[in-house]
Amino acid sequence: MEAIKKVIFRQEVKKLIHIKADSTLQSMINAGEFPQGFRVGLRRRGWYEEDVIAWMKEREQEAHGTAA
Repeated sequence: MEAIKKVIFRQEVKKLIHIKADSTLQSMINAGEFPQGFRVGLRRRGWYEEDVIAWMKEREQEAHGTAA
């Protein structure tokens, strides 16, 4: 049986990656520097929490020069 993935939304994403402005997150998405996420309804976007955490780990590895 497949585990259920936790979906998080913009406010939770910003808190997790330590940014405050919606515009900063949107700029990162537009520049391809952050996962696109997926649509949840007409105006809402969600991300799988595990994808955001994986993105954070990649940034940490890059900062420490240990990227694969």
